[in-house]
Amino acid sequence: MTLDNLTGSPDMLPPVDALGASTSTSSDSAPSTEFDEPGLTVGEVDSGPSLQPPEALAAGADDDGVTAATWHSVKIDALWSIEETRNAWLRIAGGAWKRIYNGRDGSFQALVTLASQARQTGRTAQIREESDGMIYEIYLW
Repeated sequence: MTLDNLTGSPDMLPPVDALGASTSTSSDSAPSTEFDEPGLTVGEVDSGPSLQPPEALAAGADDDGVTAATWHSVKIDALWSIEETRNAWLRIAGGAWKRIYNGRDGSFQALVTLASQARQTGRTAQIREESDGMIYEIYLW
């Protein structure tokens, strides 16, 4: 293999997609927030759990309105996740679905592990819920 042609500029053009638009990334425009489905934008997609257990539906239960950080001593009876980055929820026994804090990989993994251990063993967990409705801390003994 020889390295004769080390000077000069590239002689090939970037590829063009099926619609004829260049796939070059040297654009000054911001990324699109539109999805393939008309009328939906990034902020409008809710990917949390949508089903309620039968006993919650029968009792007419809905989410509690939380106004400040509060500690609860609870039993966790279900977990839910989807193939998305840091998106998991836990269900408080006889109550509502609560989203697990998703700010950092390490804390998310630790909280999901503790929640799943509480679910598996049936032990009572102490959780801290912030005003945004997310669980930020879990203590399990």
